[in-house]
Amino acid sequence: MAKTASETTKKVVVNTSNAFELKTACDNGLKDFLKTRGYEEMHTHTDVKLILGYIGVVFCAIDFAYSWKYPFEQTKWFSFISVGIYALTSAMALVYSYAVQRDTFFVGYNKAKGHIVSAGSCTESDKHTYKLTLTTRPIRGRQDPPVFNSKPVELKQSFATWFHEDGEFAGDKFNSDVEPIIGALLSKKSD
Repeated sequence: MAKTASETTKKVVVNTSNAFELKTACDNGLKDFLKTRGYEEMHTHTDVKLILGYIGVVFCAIDFAYSWKYPFEQTKWFSFISVGIYALTSAMALVYSYAVQRDTFFVGYNKAKGHIVSAGSCTESDKHTYKLTLTTRPIRGRQDPPVFNSKPVELKQSFATWFHEDGEFAGDKFNSDVEPIIGALLSKKSD
């Protein structure tokens, strides 16, 4: 006997007074929803930050090996350079997070439909609300790119809509609220 989607999902329980936990549960719920709709997650943002981090660590590892073999007076110039490179790559990763990635937590593509969907979210902790922003664009290099709405579509909802009093995430309610938003995003033509 095959299990339905609601039977295979895990029970998610969070602290309802912690806005970060509520936001993370909703973000993960959207990721799961999009993956069941045929979207594959792209890890470009993570890859860029990892590459920047690895560059800094490699320079520090080379500096460590060089300093192990030779005296400090001979290697201090390279230590200065490697620490500078590490600081620079860490700063670049931070700037990338704030300037490029921003609130984006999911970027996924669907080759069959020919587009990429980006999802970003933020919370207003004083109001206990969740704001989801979805955008789409065609996959580059496609011969027949579909024309979708280039304007972001937003969903702003209270966390109480998707969580029970004990903190259990109501994934079915969340999915039923998100599905029309995604449909509207993909059905509108850009003006």
